[in-house]
Amino acid sequence: MTRIAVLKRGAIGEIRLSRPEVLNALGRDWPVDMQSAIDEVNEDPDIRVVLLTAEGRGFCSGVDLTELAAGEIQPRWFHDAEPVIRALETMDKPVLAGIQGYCIGGGLQIVIACDVRIAADDAVLGLPAAKEAFLPGMSTWRLARLIGMGHARHLILSGQNIGPQEAYRIGLVNLVVQRETLERELEVWAARYLEVPATSLKWAKRLSNEAFDLPFERLLDQYDKAMGVVLASDEHRSAMEEWRARRSAKRSRDGK
Repeated sequence: MTRIAVLKRGAIGEIRLSRPEVLNALGRDWPVDMQSAIDEVNEDPDIRVVLLTAEGRGFCSGVDLTELAAGEIQPRWFHDAEPVIRALETMDKPVLAGIQGYCIGGGLQIVIACDVRIAADDAVLGLPAAKEAFLPGMSTWRLARLIGMGHARHLILSGQNIGPQEAYRIGLVNLVVQRETLERELEVWAARYLEVPATSLKWAKRLSNEAFDLPFERLLDQYDKAMGVVLASDEHRSAMEEWRARRSAKRSRDGK
């Protein structure tokens, strides 16, 4: 049975959590399965935008507590899951998450590593780990970078779940839509990213991923290298040719 499906539609790749019978809980095989899915879409040259979705009424209920209680998930699992989430976060291609129903614990840890989060109006988001004598993984490092320390610390320390409108207010999600329009909205946003040249998109994401980690001077060095690559790309040359053509056409219309 497929636990994580990889779907491809032209330039759009989709990673879909596929354990709806347990609200897509993260089981013992999740780190290996997810890394395989990430590698597949990241290494496919035809895929330029990645969607992260889930089957059924909930996005992800976190770690599979049944397997955990049975000893099938060992402490090392929690460590092994983190490089997988980091691989999603640092993928050169933009990753857009579509969230419906429960997105808590490990589920929320996954989506905050994505570039964009679109939530359905039935979404429930939270990090209940501290209330359950767990720790919410490296969301302790990642969440404050996304929404600021004040909001992040409250969610992490309280374990409180919040609805989609509150998540939007604090910047945890980019958009809230009706449940029945979630898939269509993801496609619309994906199309916007497909309009951006792949080279500049890749380097812009790389630089923004390092924004909180490198001092300005080192990031400036990275920026200089990135700008050299982007300016030398065929996509940049094409963009400049299009701009010159538009300018020439405007001058002709204006009689200049």
